Amino acid sequence: MRRVVLALTLLFASQVLASQVRAEEVAFYVIGVGADSCERFIAAAEEQPPGTYKAIGNPDGPYVNAISKYQQWMMGYVSAINATRGDEGMQIKLDLTEMDSWMRNWCSRNQRRTVFHALQAFVKSH
Repeated sequence: MRRVVLALTLLFASQVLASQVRAEEVAFYVIGVGADSCERFIAAAEEQPPGTYKAIGNPDGPYVNAISKYQQWMMGYVSAINATRGDEGMQIKLDLTEMDSWMRNWCSRNQRRTVFHALQAFVKSH
């Protein structure tokens, strides 16, 4: 499962240009959809209930709607945080629906911030 999450995260990250998140706050680039605004995330999320996405099969592989990219990026980010924490008791253990709902709530109140900022706040609160 870890390999799948990592592979999907790298796939989506490679499709999006790196963007710099406020230099005064962070001294690195956020790669992938984490650099998108919360407003954009909320727009993508409107199509589906939290923790779900739509997939349509086609000969080149399944097409997934926009929220799936954010969900995969979020799961990869939390997996990376868990890898750095080491101690299993300190790791974030939750389902996608809980994380997705939390992110939607935070982003709806902070639409000018980025998905990365929202996920940082999520990690700090868990």
